[in-house]
Amino acid sequence: MITDLIHLHATGEVGLLYDIVMLGSFIFNGIVVGFISLYMVHRELLVRIGQRDAHMIVTGILFVCSFAIYLGRFMRWNTWDALVNPAGILFDVSDHIINPAAKPQVFVTTITVFALLGAMYAVAWQLVQTASKNNHP
Repeated sequence: MITDLIHLHATGEVGLLYDIVMLGSFIFNGIVVGFISLYMVHRELLVRIGQRDAHMIVTGILFVCSFAIYLGRFMRWNTWDALVNPAGILFDVSDHIINPAAKPQVFVTTITVFALLGAMYAVAWQLVQTASKNNHP
């Protein structure tokens, strides 16, 4: 949803500020709900497999999500394409892995989005940890 900001432009029908606020609220809510889901999984992983492995899995999830954002934004793949056309996705993904120099945008985009999501989740994680420490004497 964050990458949908590139589609904003003045149309004359509705003010650009209205579109920015509306899309911004959708983005904020989507990120909050996504991070709440990830936090719930993260907490359960901590109980079941330990801190180091739980953090590694969450990091992997954020990295895969970042790559999926690249696939959706630049390769124009949708979620249902994983079921409808898995061979096409595998072909595109393998082409990017085999010829990384041909498409440097995949790495730049994936790493940039990963850094953004990772930093946002780390801040959210720390806020929740701090808040829960303050509520439990």
